[in-house]
Amino acid sequence: MPAEQPPDGVDSACQLELFDGTLAEPQRAGTEPLASTDRRDGSNADWEVPPTTLAESSTASGRRTYSDADRAVLKALEVALADARAAADDRPPLIVLASYLGELGAPATPPPDDCVSLRQARDDWLRRLQTQQKSESTLVGYRVAIDDLLDWSEANGRHILTETKIVDYLHSYQERAQPAEASYYRRFVLLRKFVRWVCRRDGVPDPFLDLDAPPKPRQERDWLTPEEFRRLLDAAGRPERNLPGLADRDQLVLLALVTTGLRRSELCALEWRDLELGRRDPSLLVRCGKGSKSRRQPLPASLARELRRLHDARQPEPTDPVFCGLEGGRLQETILADIIRRAAKRAGIEKHVTAHTLRHTAATWLRQELGDTRLVAEYLGHADLSTVARYAHVDRKELFGAAGRLEQLAAPWEEAEAPAELDQPSATGEGSDHTPSEAKRPRRRGRRRRRRGRR
Repeated sequence: MPAEQPPDGVDSACQLELFDGTLAEPQRAGTEPLASTDRRDGSNADWEVPPTTLAESSTASGRRTYSDADRAVLKALEVALADARAAADDRPPLIVLASYLGELGAPATPPPDDCVSLRQARDDWLRRLQTQQKSESTLVGYRVAIDDLLDWSEANGRHILTETKIVDYLHSYQERAQPAEASYYRRFVLLRKFVRWVCRRDGVPDPFLDLDAPPKPRQERDWLTPEEFRRLLDAAGRPERNLPGLADRDQLVLLALVTTGLRRSELCALEWRDLELGRRDPSLLVRCGKGSKSRRQPLPASLARELRRLHDARQPEPTDPVFCGLEGGRLQETILADIIRRAAKRAGIEKHVTAHTLRHTAATWLRQELGDTRLVAEYLGHADLSTVARYAHVDRKELFGAAGRLEQLAAPWEEAEAPAELDQPSATGEGSDHTPSEAKRPRRRGRRRRRRGRR
């Protein structure tokens, strides 16, 4: 996206320092100005270098003459600016010339003080997150977001700790990257947290104070029905490459994901010392889950038997990984994603199936079978019940079943009792058609007696 011309009030003195030693301040005389090529929007059409005497000028000590090198530098700057405009470079003229001075041998000018301090603040912030044992994906997310903000600020000569500049950056990010709703929401939240920390530390106003976050996108992820998962498991048992142990490994990976609800990073990090297979209630230890939290995860009996059989066949060391690649090393997350993607394709499943899809599947199955959201949250390692509510999906059959149940509850109680009575044989051995009327008579007589008593 073309950079915008800085508004009035931008520190032009900082830009003009680039010309110290190149443009002197002699006595001005009427000479031909160095005019810039017009920008496409015409905003730079009237910009020109002030007239400078290229022959002689009066000084306190007498008269001196510009050298040929001075003329060559000015001519080179004029050509550089013209070439930039011809190449549709819409940056402000002094920024264009500053970038060209390096090619002419001018000493590099340090970035503005606020950019220097913010880059140092970024390093301090990332070290702070590391001491809190945040995940690598969290660190990468912050690093990418902050670097993009600082690069945009330096390229546009902006001081970013103002609300206007933050809004300009977010608008630029949307136009440049065309992010999905979830990506844009995450970028906004990460930058807001970092900038607020900087502002509190340095005692400056928070530019995010009056900026409302975009709506949090609803996570509508797919999940698999039991039938679809069986198809997926069967497809994993028929891999394209007929390599020893490949089918068994792929099926075991899928079974472990859907019966434990582990995240892909947690599954790949499992070591044999984390498993308790010999006890009555087998389990595994997630040493470093999301948020650096550890938890003890139950293991289904069938999965525990498969893992015990694998352990007996390998005789591994305690620190060896449970799930391995083809060369014996630890299974990588990218390879795990390929295993699931290939199995879903062979099974003919059109849904976008990932390791997280199987985690959603585990949550949905548990909620459908048990109806206890707190248990689902504990099983998946969530402290917040709202997190589970976002992806413990409701099946359409459950919705229609709920409608039927509401219909039963809202119907008059005599009609609600009728289906149950129809299922019971009549005492006289006659058909069920006589049962409802016979059952209603005592209730009617009882109501008549109560009315007479009230009279």
